[in-house]
Amino acid sequence: MVLRHPGSSALYASPGDAPLAVLVLNQPIPHARTLFAPLWRRAAHRLCIDGGANHLHALTPAPTPHPTAIVGDLDSLTPSVRHHYEHHGIPVHRYADQDSTDFMKGLRYLDEHLGGVSSTVVVFGGLSGRLDHVMHTLKVLLNEHTARARSILVVSEDNLTFVLPEGESRVCVQREAGRDGPTCGLLPLAGDVVLWTEGLRWNLHGQLSSFTGLMSTSNVVDADEVLVRASRPVIWTCEFHP
Repeated sequence: MVLRHPGSSALYASPGDAPLAVLVLNQPIPHARTLFAPLWRRAAHRLCIDGGANHLHALTPAPTPHPTAIVGDLDSLTPSVRHHYEHHGIPVHRYADQDSTDFMKGLRYLDEHLGGVSSTVVVFGGLSGRLDHVMHTLKVLLNEHTARARSILVVSEDNLTFVLPEGESRVCVQREAGRDGPTCGLLPLAGDVVLWTEGLRWNLHGQLSSFTGLMSTSNVVDADEVLVRASRPVIWTCEFHP
């Protein structure tokens, strides 16, 4: 079976489409006006992950509606921001365990308290700043892909990143709109993977891709749909200009 991945077009779907959750991590919110604000309004669930609430509160004017909840170990949430949102009746939920990160706690809250109904989760932040945080974000993407049937897309200042499953995928690329590309990459972070592609400047033809060997980085999108056939899940990342 071929998976048709909407790519960045999932961020511009109509409100009546698949349920959407938006998570704000503890980093400056990329594309706050052009992309984040309309997605925030459209989302069925809006979670601030710990200090992500500080960044949300700092936006002027403040996005509406308020968050569904603020979640994490709460070591980054400032007292004044916490008071502001609690005053507006927003639940602040603390997970004390230190065996999971705040990103993982946010996804856990989504499952435990909101029924995990969102089939698409859009994450703002997580791919800039400290390298160990970036690697953890990619790890969570892979783990969540394996454990749950939902799509997680991570928006950063320059890229849109998500997991493609084992098997054949066709990724929609919005080249004409100028939103996607030209540069893209396929990152074999789940382990060695055999890859076939169509629609890239430098296609792969059954080569083994690995973290210490061949890795398709700085590739170029040459078609409006990119075919990827993979022997195990692989991370797709593409330049993104909302």
